[in-house]
Amino acid sequence: MIGRCFLSLVLGFVLSTFSLTLLPDLGRIAGPLVCTGTLEPGPRVHGLHYRCITDEGQAFTVAPDQVAFRAIPLTAAALTIPAYVLLRKREAEARRAEQAAEADLAKAVPARAEVLRVMQNANLKRQILLRAAELKLVLWVQPPNGRPYEAQVAWIVEEDGLAWMRIGAVVPVRINPLRPQKVYPAQPWAHYAWWG
Repeated sequence: MIGRCFLSLVLGFVLSTFSLTLLPDLGRIAGPLVCTGTLEPGPRVHGLHYRCITDEGQAFTVAPDQVAFRAIPLTAAALTIPAYVLLRKREAEARRAEQAAEADLAKAVPARAEVLRVMQNANLKRQILLRAAELKLVLWVQPPNGRPYEAQVAWIVEEDGLAWMRIGAVVPVRINPLRPQKVYPAQPWAHYAWWG
C-alpha cells in the first residue's frame, strides 16, 4: 500500500508537470497564491510566461517558476487520488488473473507441444526487469488423450531457456482439458504470462 501511495504521488507530479507544459492555462489555479488579480498565461515564445492583471487594470509579469512551484503541487494533489484508484484497480485485475491462472494450472495435465512460430513481445522494460523475454508462441499441442490442436500463448522465458524456443522444438507443457487454449510451460525456465 505504501508503494502504491508513493507511485500515485509520483505519477501525480509527473502528470501535473507534463500537463502544465502542454496546457499553460492550468497555471491559473496558482493565481490566488501569486497574484492579487487575474493570472493569465502569456504567449509561448520561449517557454512559459504568465502575467498578473490587477483589479485596477495594471499588468505585470509573474515568474513562471513561481507559478509552477504552486500549480504543480495543487494539480498533483488532484491527480494523486485518481492515479491511486487506477493503480489499485490494475493490481486487483492482475491478482485475479494470476489466481485464475494458478487455479487452472492446479488442474492441468502433462502434454507435449511443438513450437510452430516464435514472436517476441516488444515490452523491453519488463524484459530488462525480469532478465527474460516475453515470447508469443504458436504451439502444436499434443494432449495425452485427445486430438492435437494449435494454440497461441504468451510465455516469459528466462535467458537459460531461450535456446529451446526455436521452431520445431518439442517442449513439455501442462494443459487443463477444460480450457485447452491455456498452455502452461512445464520447465523451470519458463512461466505463463498471466497478464497477457
